[in-house]
Amino acid sequence: MYRKIGSVAPVALALVLAAPAAAAVAAPAPEYTMNLSRSAATVQAGGLATTLITFTRTRHESESTRVALSATGLPAGVTAHFLPAKPFLIGHSSMFLTTSPGTPVGTATITISAITLSSDPIGTTAPFTLTVTGG
Repeated sequence: MYRKIGSVAPVALALVLAAPAAAAVAAPAPEYTMNLSRSAATVQAGGLATTLITFTRTRHESESTRVALSATGLPAGVTAHFLPAKPFLIGHSSMFLTTSPGTPVGTATITISAITLSSDPIGTTAPFTLTVTGG
């Protein structure tokens, strides 16, 4: 004889909640990392700040892979230039932040972004803090 005791839903829910957290899938390791020689600079309005950007390949990205660099969050009157603008992952680039004499005094966090120029683009970012002082 068959007798229904209750729904299986509470039992299934209890099993899911009791599952160990280690069963979660770990995020894959990054393909490469971007490193800044310094992550902050203080300049007078009208001045120039620089940092060296290097890359470390951590997985299978080819040495001939290039990355495109960009900067966001620039304060008014600040421009960013990269030399070279599209370095190899085994290379490096210099970032130049040029401030105008009218750049407002203050501190801003600029996000430096790199994205591989490949059929499967992979990106990474690094923060750079720029403090502009009066002239």
